[in-house]
Formats: sequence, structure tokens, C-alpha cells
Amino acid sequence: MSSKAGRYVLPSNRYTAQGKPRHVGFELEFAGLDFKSAVRVLAEALDAQATIHTQVEATLQHPVWGKFSVEVDSELAKRLAKIHADALGKAGSKDPLAEWLVSMTTEVVPVEVVCPPIEMGSLPVLDAMVDRLRQAGAEGTAESFVYAFGLHINTELPGFRPELIARYLKAYVVAQDWLMQRHRVDLTRRITPYIDIYPAAYRRLVLAYDGEVSLTTILDDYLEYNATRNRALDMLPLFKHLDEDKVIAGVPDSRVQSRPTFHYRLPNCEIDRGDWHLSDSWNIWCVLEELVERAALLEELSEQYRKFDANLINFGRAPWHQTLDSILADLLSG
Repeated sequence: MSSKAGRYVLPSNRYTAQGKPRHVGFELEFAGLDFKSAVRVLAEALDAQATIHTQVEATLQHPVWGKFSVEVDSELAKRLAKIHADALGKAGSKDPLAEWLVSMTTEVVPVEVVCPPIEMGSLPVLDAMVDRLRQAGAEGTAESFVYAFGLHINTELPGFRPELIARYLKAYVVAQDWLMQRHRVDLTRRITPYIDIYPAAYRRLVLAYDGEVSLTTILDDYLEYNATRNRALDMLPLFKHLDEDKVIAGVPDSRVQSRPTFHYRLPNCEIDRGDWHLSDSWNIWCVLEELVERAALLEELSEQYRKFDANLINFGRAPWHQTLDSILADLLSG
């Protein structure tokens, strides 16, 4: 049964197969603050010790939750800042070229804070971070037509049984259009390639999975149709955790980090809005958590999806979206 911690819905299944609390990591992209100001604000908000490694990379050590990472989200900026830091013999040393590079880069790419895994029941500890960044002038997705900033949610799985992973994939496929609407995904982010939905042929494969599907089948199908990080629900980190060799062979991209989580990239970052909270996007994700726990309902909605998808022309709203609305309303009232 779901409950709440502050604004945050707590899903029915809050523990791993080993009986340990499940964790969630957030990645938050924003502009409006230069890199050093962002590090300072975050260190104060989190009461954490900051260490600046280069002009575009820093870490914040929290006494309870561990390491937060802060970086300018540009591979070019990070490479050049590292080269200059090494050449000067001291990471973070003053260098006019690197300082100029950072100032130019942050006009078009975000500063990103990557949070460590936080226990689901403790997620309200992150609210002060968002509030302080907003007060300091952080800007989100809607502040410029060139801002395609997102909030990424990395939710630890309760287990790795193939049938369970298949249910999560099925729940996402059923809900993906509803999720796009509920998150009010910004047009700039929709037209970028970073949060593409799964191809139609792959969606049909997923909806046909039964309780006997193997992990090999799940991985092979995913890599055949989604050999890219650019998916709204990016499964590559999880699959690399489960079968590193297969994922490296299929997607030889060093940016894919192995971890026992989903990498959900659909929500906007709307940090400049006073009524926006991390919990808004998290609570919508929890509709999928609820669907996974309600296997019979998931199969019913999957069948509705298959019938709807088989029509050449569909008018009006997908019939199962009202059910998803109801699940979210029930979670929020819990």
C-alpha cells in the first residue's frame, strides 16, 4: 500500500528483494547561475563540503548521503578544463581561457547536479536544495527556447527477475503518451533527440511479453531497437549492470554508466517556478510503480493499448488514460 513522505508518494514496494530500502537518485539541469555560484549555493543548502576539481566539475560531500556531483554538462568543456588544470599542475587553478570557456558554455548548456541515491522515505531532504537554487536565480526549461533542460530520475529496482523488468517496460509503454502529457514536456525537449519514445515495433514486442520471458530476450530486443542513450526511459545503465559485455558490444558508449536503476529522463526542470518541486515528477513516476504491482490491471490496460494501436485512425483520448489519472489521484490522496 502506498503512503507519503511530505510531498513524495511512497510506492507500495519500497524494499529490494534483500529487504533493504530502495533508493532514488535525481539529476537536475538548470541555467541562470555560473558554475562557482551553483557550487556555493548547493554546498550551503546541503550543508556539504565542496571540492572543486576543474572549472566545470566539483563534488559535494554530505555527511549522511555521500557525494553530490556538480558539473557543466558539456563534454568539450570538461575535457578542455581538465587539460588546462593538468597543465597548470593544480585542478581548479585560475586560467583565463578555461574561465571564458565556462562562461560561454553555460549560456547554452546546463549546470547539472547529480544526487547520490537517497532512501525513498528521505526524499524531502532534497527540497531545500531546490528552494535555494531557485532563490539564487536558477532557470529551468521554459526560460529560453534553447533550454532543453530535464530532471532525470534514477529509481532502484526492487529486484532483477526478468518478469519484473518486463512488467516495468510494459507499464512504461502503456503510459508513455500519458506521461508526456502529465509532465507537460516542453516543445524544445520534444524536438530534441534526447527523450525519444520507443519505436512502435519494440512497443509491440514488449506488450507481448509473458511471465516466461527471459532476460536474454529482454536485452536482445532492447539493443536491437534502442541502441542509443536517447530514450525517455533509458534502460542501458540497468542492462549494463546485468550484462556489461552485451551492452558494451551493442552500444560502445563510455557515457553509459552501470547502475541498478532505471534512467528516466522525461520530466522538465521547472526550477524557476515557485510551485514546482521534485515530488511533482516523482509522484507521476509512481503511477508506473503502482501498475507494476497490479499485474491484472496492467494486462487489462495492455490489451486496451493493443486494440487502440491496431486501429488505423483513433479519435479522442486513449481510453486507459483516465485509469492512469485515477491511479495518480489515489496516490496523491494517500
